[in-house]
Amino acid sequence: MIIKKITDNPNRNFFISASAGTGKTYTLTQYYMSILEKNKDSNIIDKILAVTFTNKAAGEMRERITESIYEKMNAAKTNKEYEYWNEVKISLSGAWIKTIDSFCSRILKDNNVLIGVDPNFTMISEFKKENEIERAVYYTLKVILETYENIDPDLINLSTDRKNNVEKILLEFKKDKEFKKIVKEFLKNEGIKKFEELLKEMVRNWRLEMKRAIVETMELSENGDLYTNFLKLLKNASYIASEFYESLTIDQFKYDFKGILEKTILTLENNNILKKYQNKFKYIIVDEYQDTNYLQKEIFDKLHHENNYLFYVGDRKQSIYRFRGADVSVFSKTENEFKNKNYIVESLNTNRRSNSEIVSYINKLSKDVLFEKNNIYMDDVESELFESICFKEIDECNYEIKENKNITPNLLKDDNKRIKYIYATPEKDNKELRVKKEAETIIKTIKNLLNKEMTFRKRKNGKIIFETRKIKPGDIALLLKQLSGYEEILKNEFQKNNIPYYIVGGKSFYYKPEVQAVFSALSAVQNPYNDYEFIKYMMSLIGGMTLNQLHTLIKNKKNSLFETFETIEFSSERLNRAYLVLKKYRNLRYYMKPTDILKGIIKETKYLVYLMALDNSESAISNVKKLITGSQQYDSIANTFSELVKLLKKSTEVDEKEAVLEDEKSNSVKIMTIHKSKGLEFPIVLLGGLHNKIDKKIIKNIDFSLPNSNGERYYLLKNVMKNTLNESSNYILKWFKNNDFLEKTETNRLIYVATTRAKEMLIPILINTKSNSYNNYFFNYKYDNIDKINEIDLKDIKINNKIEEIIFKDIPKNNLKNLKNLAYKQYIAPTYLINEPKESEEKFLKNIGISYKKYFKQSVFSDEELMFRGSQLHLKLQSAPSLIHLKKLIDKEKNRNYDYLPPKFDELNIVKKAFGKNEIVKTEWRLVKKIEINNKEYMLFGIPDRVLINNGNIEVIDYKFSDLLNKNKIKDYIFQLQFYMYLLKDFGYPKKGYILSIKETKEPIEVTYNNDIELEIINKIKKLQI
Repeated sequence: MIIKKITDNPNRNFFISASAGTGKTYTLTQYYMSILEKNKDSNIIDKILAVTFTNKAAGEMRERITESIYEKMNAAKTNKEYEYWNEVKISLSGAWIKTIDSFCSRILKDNNVLIGVDPNFTMISEFKKENEIERAVYYTLKVILETYENIDPDLINLSTDRKNNVEKILLEFKKDKEFKKIVKEFLKNEGIKKFEELLKEMVRNWRLEMKRAIVETMELSENGDLYTNFLKLLKNASYIASEFYESLTIDQFKYDFKGILEKTILTLENNNILKKYQNKFKYIIVDEYQDTNYLQKEIFDKLHHENNYLFYVGDRKQSIYRFRGADVSVFSKTENEFKNKNYIVESLNTNRRSNSEIVSYINKLSKDVLFEKNNIYMDDVESELFESICFKEIDECNYEIKENKNITPNLLKDDNKRIKYIYATPEKDNKELRVKKEAETIIKTIKNLLNKEMTFRKRKNGKIIFETRKIKPGDIALLLKQLSGYEEILKNEFQKNNIPYYIVGGKSFYYKPEVQAVFSALSAVQNPYNDYEFIKYMMSLIGGMTLNQLHTLIKNKKNSLFETFETIEFSSERLNRAYLVLKKYRNLRYYMKPTDILKGIIKETKYLVYLMALDNSESAISNVKKLITGSQQYDSIANTFSELVKLLKKSTEVDEKEAVLEDEKSNSVKIMTIHKSKGLEFPIVLLGGLHNKIDKKIIKNIDFSLPNSNGERYYLLKNVMKNTLNESSNYILKWFKNNDFLEKTETNRLIYVATTRAKEMLIPILINTKSNSYNNYFFNYKYDNIDKINEIDLKDIKINNKIEEIIFKDIPKNNLKNLKNLAYKQYIAPTYLINEPKESEEKFLKNIGISYKKYFKQSVFSDEELMFRGSQLHLKLQSAPSLIHLKKLIDKEKNRNYDYLPPKFDELNIVKKAFGKNEIVKTEWRLVKKIEINNKEYMLFGIPDRVLINNGNIEVIDYKFSDLLNKNKIKDYIFQLQFYMYLLKDFGYPKKGYILSIKETKEPIEVTYNNDIELEIINKIKKLQI
């Protein structure tokens, strides 16, 4: 058995192919636990690196491992065994279970002094990234065109090093006699817009790759030299754009996802740093390996050496994120490398997710359609890559158990299969009618399923048991290729038929009328004399102007409609109020922040009150509140209304998710894209949007070849001189056929992912079309064990089960008095009880949506400068992973007169102990403990600066930017340490705490744990009356 092979000896390199539903996470957890079992050293956790690609996956992995550790503790037969697993549980909070970007961030922060990176850098948002790319490309085009016109460009915004780099490239341009001709030809043939698009794509996706790219003269049918010169021009231009972009991001301590990876690769080129991490990590585990790319592979390859072990697990058939940079060829290449090195290559073949009928169906679909050689064949594709994508014996899965006497719901009379094809035929074959007909068919299918009995499989104590019950909305998921074109139609149909639903990642936010009304208000304030903007505002949901009122206004028009309005008496209070608010803020627009005016308009027009009259009032109000929240982040950068509108529109393009009322855990039908469903499973899956055309055109501006044996890559400008490229037979161009093959087979992998989400029943909705659509995967598949149903034969069942209101008539009134208090948990930190803010605890509260300042008297924030200086020194201490690093940091800053750690701070005994090698050390450990006082629930939480654990004994250090002379404050600090030690009781035996000044070097104040501290905490909370 594979699990036994893996767990018997974890000190080997494993490559595991895990088809959908075969227990990938379970296998990974067992491997992790086997490491802990074999080593019997709780410190081994710090030597295990486990990388995932989403926070959710990292959370699930940590959760599964935690559950397994608790099982070990409960099963322990000796005190020694129990103590070991308890120590492991404590150590797990600091485990290296991370997403690839958080892992890379940690490397950069741990080595910040050596590599010259500010440890307080942040990850830039997608919206801000796009904004900076736009600026960088603008500057790049400007300096190139100035050089073209013999003007010396101004590079004052760049650092000295970046300025020198750009000047070297510009000097090469000036020396190149062909430079002006090449620029002129490019602008003549392709235009400045194409130049801009290419540079944006290069900066966004290919910065490091462009620096490494090979540009070789290509023998094309014609103009080969010109095309090669275009490649060289764009490569050098991309260098300049990258310098500008990094000056706007990295030099401002901001990184995007790709920047973090690239900086990590460059950091690991430092041999001392590389050796440190090679020696640190004995085990390197990578989940979802099919979602990696060549940069990520390079990081793992660098970390691996003969004395540590790799454990890769994934499924090439589920690689569907090519549009995000994932490259399934990495999976295939790595698998071959493992085989050549005689590492262990295995596969998981028992599907533990799905009903036996579904498992058999997917086996045949994969073998005969999706990955069948003749179906996916393309000329000029490397044979090794082609074979790796084709169906293999290891892809065929066994089902875990053959069900007997299953109850399967009938949609008609005789259908009793778990796979049902529903055929729908619109009256006319056009896309709009197809989508409408499909939505109606989906609703009819769901209504015919709800409340019917079905046998479900459940897992109990590791074994399958069967449960027969009625189908609920929460059992059903609708998966679509895309939400665009479906979202509004589906929402209307679900609402009309009283079926609860939840759209995961809906993107119609910007187009909502309630949101558009706010945009129209901002535009009208900016220029009320523009008749179009004025009428758009007055006829929006804010003004509510009717067509008759508009006719009256136009009939009496003198000058602008804004000015005309004041000469006419309208009886509508709402209309007049909208006008007066507009008039007021038109005069104030030069004196107030745009975001404040936005909030003022919404409040003073009573906009939210009018929205309450809509059928979807809750959703509409939530959307407007989301817009208000979104606008607040632009206070510092939006100086005008047009800028605010532009920023808000741009941000909604990046994240257009509508505010939602249902959630993922509610008893509702889940609607999402197939991409969003990856990693999830649902009892009943409906597939929609299959009639959409498969786009065979690969829209790409830039393409990179797969790396050759030396790791080198060529690049092409796909949409430049296309005819010349298409007619050429140059051998280099054939290398790019591999990419075309991977792009086109992504669709096959997408269908595989969609069909393997189903646990109990799979229902594709099929509409025949003349075009090459996703339907063809199902129409061309000859399989007997399915039900084929015409939509017209389905009964149209009426559902009147609106969600019932909660009635309190049977509940005693006394039990309802504190109902409001039950709606939230009161979070209590020691800093709250002593009235002294702490930045790490402020961030914790912000992350859970609670205002920090409401906890404190305003006077506490009067000296924010001291608070800031203290928090800066806290961050520096966090960034130092060892005593050596701390010494270097102190030495480096000894000549500074501000924000430095005091001299000889590292010579204090407690500091040596805290930064030494022999302790389990936790920095900024987030601790939460529930407590009930007078029938109210409180969450005690705290984040001590440093916790030392040795054989279960716990000591706590808290840093203070203070000279520690104020006796009253010292009393508060002692209580704070006692509070932290009380929270740590669940993890061992609190012994001592230390109050340590980071303002000046002096011996710490030592505090012994008080066993009666709980009573003091309770009394303090009672006195506050919260």
